[in-house]
Amino acid sequence: MAEDLRNDGPADGGVSSGKAALIAECAREEENALYTSTSFFIWLRMLKAIRAAFWVGGAIGSIVAASHILRGNADAKVIMAAFALAGVLFPGIGKALRLDSAIRDYSEAGAKFKNLQGEFRRARLVWSNKSLPDFEDEARKLFKAMNDTRKPSLTPPDICFKLARRKIKAGHYNYDVDGD
Repeated sequence: MAEDLRNDGPADGGVSSGKAALIAECAREEENALYTSTSFFIWLRMLKAIRAAFWVGGAIGSIVAASHILRGNADAKVIMAAFALAGVLFPGIGKALRLDSAIRDYSEAGAKFKNLQGEFRRARLVWSNKSLPDFEDEARKLFKAMNDTRKPSLTPPDICFKLARRKIKAGHYNYDVDGD
């Protein structure tokens, strides 16, 4: 006869293998959300720095070109042209790369994954104390939300995951209330 995995009666101490499996899955999704949100936030910082570099580079190019023009140095025509070109190209490159859009997308997704991390933690620690059917209903909503959050398939560079892993393993995201 097949085992009833949904039974969470007193015979098994209040925790059935089905409930234990669901708690473990919530823990996995919590960890997944932590790594994903951290990777996204690291990539987001990099994207913002790249965008700033393009804008600052463009501004510097324009300033240098303007200063050469104002000094009236005819021998610096090539320098003036190069810096003027940089002043126009750098911001254009930033726009062509759709950095603003990427920043918005990663910002929104990172926040969603960070929120889901907290929700899965609460499901694992709090909602798991409900009956299995009630806990399962809560968990299903979270699994659906996680799947919906994954739909854009944003993929930061691998270095972001490696940096996130290092940061997480170093304890940057441990809660003081949980102890060391």
